[in-house]
Amino acid sequence: MLFKNVIGQTRIKLQLTKGVADNRVSHAQLFLGPEGSGNLAMALAYSQYINCENKQTVAIEDGTVHGDSCGTCPSCLKAQKFIHPDIHFTFPFVKTDKKEVCADWMVEWRQFMLNTPYGGYNEWITQIIEGENKQGNITARECQEIMRRLSLKNYESTYKIIILWLPEYLGNEGNRLLKILEEPPENTVFMLIAHDQERIINTIMSRVQIVKFPRIADQDMIPAIVERFKVGLPQAKKIAALSDGNFNEATQLIDIHEDANTTMIREWMEACYRHNVKALFAWNDRFVKMGREQQKNFFQYCLHFFREVLLLEAGAGSLSKLSDAELKTAEGLGKVLGVDRITFILELFDKCIYFVERNVNAKIMMTFVSVTLLKQFQSNSINTRPFYEKWSR
Repeated sequence: MLFKNVIGQTRIKLQLTKGVADNRVSHAQLFLGPEGSGNLAMALAYSQYINCENKQTVAIEDGTVHGDSCGTCPSCLKAQKFIHPDIHFTFPFVKTDKKEVCADWMVEWRQFMLNTPYGGYNEWITQIIEGENKQGNITARECQEIMRRLSLKNYESTYKIIILWLPEYLGNEGNRLLKILEEPPENTVFMLIAHDQERIINTIMSRVQIVKFPRIADQDMIPAIVERFKVGLPQAKKIAALSDGNFNEATQLIDIHEDANTTMIREWMEACYRHNVKALFAWNDRFVKMGREQQKNFFQYCLHFFREVLLLEAGAGSLSKLSDAELKTAEGLGKVLGVDRITFILELFDKCIYFVERNVNAKIMMTFVSVTLLKQFQSNSINTRPFYEKWSR
């Protein structure tokens, strides 16, 4: 992977390449950022750059100069195919009788990185390993395997690199790596790629240099969506707004149908408002038949939609990213619900995404969610007549 193929994050690219130029490569770094921010993609580009035999100088828009890999030397070619003998990978996996360490999963892992370098844990476990009902982790045996690899001499490059994806899944087994993290062999670089700092044990956190990744800015996300998925600018802007700086989410939203989602929200909210239990459960049955990714994308759209409703209620309608069709529905919802209930509903939808990712029983979840929403609409403390009139036309 080349730095130029990593979306945005210019400040971090400059920081990393300058460190290499100044011969100040930290032996243990934690690339910490939300899912889809590109920290894994950056680690792939950084590891390729460190061992590149013919580093390039590249000028970017503001005149600043940074480096990039040549992409053509033997080291780069191997790194791009994920077969470099001095770049090693560790990641969560599901242990089986025949596959007990990460090396046994390398065929699947290479395919995952080629297809989805911005992908997350759920894509890896469910789509590649197909173990969605099992919990992946990084085992004690894998930690021993890391130390064994590092005891060997470098095969061909100056640096030996360990890319450890999601140290959150190490648990207390991470204590086995403390000594080698603190005092690694010469010319060894650890890159830990994480999304959730709270799940990493403190003894590891104290031994790494943290590089924080923000969400991808819209000005970087939109042209990347246009270029990679060949969509128009209006659709790219909508996807960028829905994905909230998460390119993994943007990838999954490419086939989203905005009009269909707007209709689904309207029908769902109308059934809740009118206390139409029959229509509500019919809607739930339609939802349950959707695929899990479709369900997740729908709730992601709901989050985006209700955030825009909140903006309208806060008097910031000029910042709204809704289409005319969406705006009409959003205005009606804002009048009947109010800020407090909208905030509550946003939290509810966020939890729905969490549970969908964990393969919860969709029928039970949607029954609970729909009844909860119904209660929000049935409160006597607000005037619902304007909303009813708008939706009854």
